[in-house]
Amino acid sequence: MYDTGDTICALSSTVVAGNMLGKSIIRISGSDAIAVAGEVFCPDEQLRRRGTTAGMIAVADIEIDATLYAFSSPQSYTGQDLIELHFFAAACVVELVMAELLAFARQAGPGEFTLRAYLNGRIDLSQAEAVAEIVAGSNAFQLQAAQKLLAGKLSQTAAKIREEILDVLSLIEAGLDFSTEGITFLGQDEATETIGRITQALKTLLGGSIRYEEMIDLPSVGLAGASNAGKSSLLNALLGQERSIVSDQKATTRDVLCGVLELEKCRCTLFDCAGMGRAETDSGLLDELAAQTAAEAIKAANMVLLCVDLAKTDFSEDIEISRTIHDGELVLVATKADLLDEQDSKRKSAQLTELFDSQPVLTSTRSGRGIDSLRALIDSRIVRLTAGAAEAADRIAINQRHRKVVAETIEHLIAAAGQITLGNDEIAAMFLRSAYEVLAGLEKEYIDEAVLERIFSNFCIGK
Repeated sequence: MYDTGDTICALSSTVVAGNMLGKSIIRISGSDAIAVAGEVFCPDEQLRRRGTTAGMIAVADIEIDATLYAFSSPQSYTGQDLIELHFFAAACVVELVMAELLAFARQAGPGEFTLRAYLNGRIDLSQAEAVAEIVAGSNAFQLQAAQKLLAGKLSQTAAKIREEILDVLSLIEAGLDFSTEGITFLGQDEATETIGRITQALKTLLGGSIRYEEMIDLPSVGLAGASNAGKSSLLNALLGQERSIVSDQKATTRDVLCGVLELEKCRCTLFDCAGMGRAETDSGLLDELAAQTAAEAIKAANMVLLCVDLAKTDFSEDIEISRTIHDGELVLVATKADLLDEQDSKRKSAQLTELFDSQPVLTSTRSGRGIDSLRALIDSRIVRLTAGAAEAADRIAINQRHRKVVAETIEHLIAAAGQITLGNDEIAAMFLRSAYEVLAGLEKEYIDEAVLERIFSNFCIGK
């Protein structure tokens, strides 16, 4: 099992870019945390073992102002003496400070501070996972869901259900102990009814919970349309970088190109793929594979931007493409609006509205027209989609591991009820005991090192 006896150290803030100055936070945890921090920190006053102390960091003839935050065992986040050094410096200085500290402490692994919090009883396993989800959250709604889990509501619900399972198990086992004396502690009908109620409570938990797998993964937005519809140029304009090669030649995009689109309220994955219309080249198999890849990518997208060249005279191909896109969040985007004057743009916009039964967003990657409006529209649509997963404040947030534990518990309870009906109370007790132990895995009991390794390996260093 993990050894928590040594002192660990890590940079817990983002790395300062280039030669810029930025705030850095170095975290140290363990019995020697204060002594290790003293290797670089010089206090201006008596060092406080709890609270803040002003001073400076001195390393390699460099002195910089710093503040030491001290959290004493066992009330700290990790349950050990915990020190944080806060200071402003360039990346090269931060590296010097870390090198000095690591001569006296071990480099912390991913999630090791939170792992120590879990092992020292400061948080349960579900709350530890919530910390990871908060770090990974890409918008306010994902953070809201993770905070519900961190609040421990899942653990509280599981603990209550485990107590009910334990009550039934105790009565059945008491009946087994006094079976020769004809004493009945819990009747068959009452036992099956109670187990059925517990089982239903767990099924309700599964059905009414927030699934993290649907929330933490970034929503995807796909650019669809005919070849040379301006998708690549639009991708670059929205991302603010040259992510895709732009050419007047048709069918130049063959693979799926993507980037992370940073919006005001959230983030999403924006991708461009091959044109979905009629083949324009003689590449045969390449065109076929590219079209198939594009169709699969668009089908899996949370939202689709259907790009239509506004300067075209024939929109029949675009209409065909629109029919292949699944119903849902689809936005009609009229590209190359700079090629038409204002009067023609209005006329073509009205024509597209009638043909597609949707008001197009007019854009031009050359003039920048409509790009900000399209970004705002994507932002609002994605927020609306994501908010749906966190709409009810009383819903409990669970992840895939939690679902597996609850589902397995339900299986054991159903088996126990079946054995009671058959009069096999001893076998029923065995299934109830298994249900109790499996459900305990949501919190802390019966967790092996492999499970911990899987959970904490996804953390960032310094968390």
